[in-house]
This record gives sequence, structure tokens and C-alpha cells, in this order.
Amino acid sequence: MSRTQRLEHTVSRLQMRLKELHAEKSPNYDASSRLPTPSSPPSPRRSSFSGSSSGSDTGPLFLGFLSGSQSPPRSESSVVPALGSSSDCFDSNEPNFAMIDMLLPSFLPHATQFGFFLHPHRFRDAVLSEDRRPSSALRYAVYLWGAHLSQSPSLLCFESVFLNRARQHISTEISADMHSTQLLHAIQALVLLATYLLRVKRLLEAEFYANGAATLVLGHHLHKIRSMHPAPPLPLLAVPDFTEVYPSAPSASTVEEGERIRAFWAVACLQTHLNFSLNTAKSAFSILDFASGEIDTPWPLEIEDYEAGLLLPGYRVQDSILHFLMEDPFQGPPSPLCMLHAKASVLLHQTTRLGTSWSMDLGPQDLTAYTTAYSLLDRRIIAFWESLPPIYGYYDDTSAARTLALTHALTAAAAIRLHRSPAALDTQAQGKCLFAARAILDCLGDVRVGAQAIAHPVAGALCALACGVLLDEMICARVFPVTWEKGFGVEDTELVTGMKIMEVYAAGSPLIQYQLLKLREQYEAM
Repeated sequence: MSRTQRLEHTVSRLQMRLKELHAEKSPNYDASSRLPTPSSPPSPRRSSFSGSSSGSDTGPLFLGFLSGSQSPPRSESSVVPALGSSSDCFDSNEPNFAMIDMLLPSFLPHATQFGFFLHPHRFRDAVLSEDRRPSSALRYAVYLWGAHLSQSPSLLCFESVFLNRARQHISTEISADMHSTQLLHAIQALVLLATYLLRVKRLLEAEFYANGAATLVLGHHLHKIRSMHPAPPLPLLAVPDFTEVYPSAPSASTVEEGERIRAFWAVACLQTHLNFSLNTAKSAFSILDFASGEIDTPWPLEIEDYEAGLLLPGYRVQDSILHFLMEDPFQGPPSPLCMLHAKASVLLHQTTRLGTSWSMDLGPQDLTAYTTAYSLLDRRIIAFWESLPPIYGYYDDTSAARTLALTHALTAAAAIRLHRSPAALDTQAQGKCLFAARAILDCLGDVRVGAQAIAHPVAGALCALACGVLLDEMICARVFPVTWEKGFGVEDTELVTGMKIMEVYAAGSPLIQYQLLKLREQYEAM
């Protein structure tokens, strides 16, 4: 199947899903025919490697593009009494500024962990301005996250309102022609919605919005920014010739170009984390598969780096991922954390895809190809992991520390996904899996990182993967007691510790609560 055919298939699936979502809004819709949604709001809340819902007013979501000064923060006590019912704190379309001033500080300090790629200070100024506000869908997606992370009852009660309004606005905005800023706002809203829906275990909707973001990114060629070989727009999408978006055109500003670059990688990471969390490696659509050999967009920098002019005007890129997998020496000055996070996500995607091709019955030619790719990825994981900075260097910045801890854990998960299939036959691969599992729990269980409940939902799948490796070790120790002379006492203790770590992350995420429940069931069934 060609790339165009694969994209046609993806768009067809999205259109079918649109019809389902429209049907859910009809008066005769039977809610019992859909998966249940979570019924309750969330409650308050070392090392290197050696040797995928509920109804929504979505509208014709993708038909449109297929055819064509800060105010001082207020304390909650001074604002909440004035809120009262929803009509008190909302005008016809928007929360009042007092409420917005409470929502933004709950989200923006942690925003990059959830795929926020825009300039946060400019975004805040725009939200609080009168005439240059971000798109409605994006504003409500941010309000949604602000309410969700606040753990304040006075804000949590508006969570479902913000979610519904974000979904309603995104359908309208994507169905219309967009200029470059509107495109970025639409992608950002889709990323935030998908990540939130994953966190609250509304998996079908999460996958839907993530695929929507990926389709926009591909259709507008954000994978070809600064390309040495820019390609024409995809004829299938009939995308207008956005001179602001097309890679060879100059940006309105270096910051805006940086936001586009960060948008591409935010979507790529989102799909990787979503597919990993849902364990849908074989069937899920991924932007990294569709354009794997054609990604010429530079790796992301921190937004401040673009302001400082670190992306030089004449810089051009070719095969970003292939260079990373084949030639990157992982030397030189320290890389931005967002770049390391994106590279770790790419490694996880690559090893997950390779792992699905493993079989005991591989023919000679397929086995040779598998072994070659296996050895290459093994070397790249080792080199990349050893190049990562230690987490303790970021303890004074909890948001950065959480991002780095997640990057270490994603890299360790890539190692497990690479080695777990052959581990049944190779004791060295088995040892690497065990080392990586312990590393995941060390990183994600580091209490000095702080505010662990405010973490990307992929943390639950990472902990579950690590605990699964320990569980496998315990089972092998019982089945083959002679081979596993040390018994399973150590792994048993580590597994219990791993489940306690998951409890911390599960406090704000129904998805992780479910993953922890399934893990405990496996443990108790031993």
C-alpha cells in the first residue's frame, strides 16, 4: 500500500468516526452502545545502559481542509464566592478573567509535559488580551487542563463544560480555511484534547484527535520545515498554498517557525505515547511510519532558543530520523530536554515496530534483516542513554525534572521493547530487560522530582511495562527454580514497590488507575 493510499485510508476512518460522533448527538442515540466514560473526577493528589468515548458535537471535522498585558493573579478565596453557578462565571462564551487567572497558573507551569509547543508567555498575554486572543478551541482546551490539574472543587466542576466547548469549537475551526496561526492553534488544541482524553481513559476519542492532529501536520508539510528537498503539497488533501507554512517560505518570526517545528514533534511524540499506552503497535497509524524516510524537520529546541536565534537562517535538514539512528555521535553541547524527549520517543517507536516483526519462524533473509536492525538499535539506545544528563541536575525545576525522568524512562522502555521478544532465548537480552525495568522505576519513583501526579499519562504504561518484566522474572523463577537459583524474592519486593509508584501517578489519571488494577490482578493470580 502506497503512502497516499494509507493516508486515504486514515482519512476514510476519520470520516466514519465523524458520522458516529454526529449520531451520538441525535435525540435517539443510545448511550449504552458506546464505551462508558469515567464517572468521577480525580481526587487531589539512576543510571545508564551498558554492555487509543463519549458523544461530542464534532461536526464535519476534516471536511473543510480536505476541500480546500498580564493581570496579577488572584487568590481563590477572592474569586470563588463570586463564581456561584456557571452563569455567574461565564458570559455567553467565555469564563471571566478572574477565573481564567486561576486556570492558567494551574496548567502553564506544566504545559510542555502535555505537548504544549507554543510560546507560553505570549500565549498567556494573548489569552488575557482583548483583541488578539487564541482560538476558542485552544483556549477551552487550556481551561480544561487548568481545571483538571487544579484539584480545586470550584474549578473541577467546570471540567466537563470546558471539554464539551473545546470539542465544539475544534469542529468549527478545522472545517474553515486557516492561516498559519490558526493552523498551529488547531493542532495545539487537538494535541491537548488527545492527551487529556488519554489521561481520563477515553481512548477512542484520544486516538481520534491525535490522528486529526497528525493529518493536519502531514497535510501542511510540517515534516518538511527547513528541508533540503521540499516537496509539493499532497494532492489528496487539496491543501491551500500556505506561504507561511510551506517550508521554503520565510517565517513571520523565528518564534513562529520554532512553534511549527515543535508542533510536528509534539504530534509525533503524542502518537508514540498513545500507541504505546494502548499497545496498538501493529495497527495504529503513526506519523513516524507515514513519513519515516521523509522527515526533514529539525529536532525541536526550547522556545527560548528560537527567540535567541539559535536556529540559523541558512540551516537546512535532510532525513532527521535516519541521521539520528545512523550517524548522531551524541557529543557536543547538551541538547535541550525537548529534543532528548523527542529522540527517546523515536527510539521507542522504532523498537516497538521492530518488536512486532519478531517470530521464532523467521526465514533466513528476514532473520538477517531483523538481526541487523536489532543490533543497530541496541547500539543507538546504549549511546543515547549514556548521553542523557542525570536527573539530579534538574531537581530545582520540577517540570524539567519530570520531563527528563520521563525521557530516561522512555529510553529504558525502548530497550525493553527491543530485547523482550528475544529474551526467552538470550540471557543477555533478558538481563538488559531487567536492568531497564529497574531503571524505569528508579526514574519515575524518584520523589525528589516532585509533583509526580502531574505527569503525562504515558508514565502509567511505562511503570506497567517495568512491572511486567519483573512479573515475568518471578514466573520464570517459579517454573525454573534451578535456573533462577536466586529465587524471586528481590523481584517480588521490586514489583510491590513498582505498584506503589504507580499509585502516585494513578491519583490523577483513570487510565493509570485501570492499568494498576490489571497489574494487581496479574500479581494476585500468581
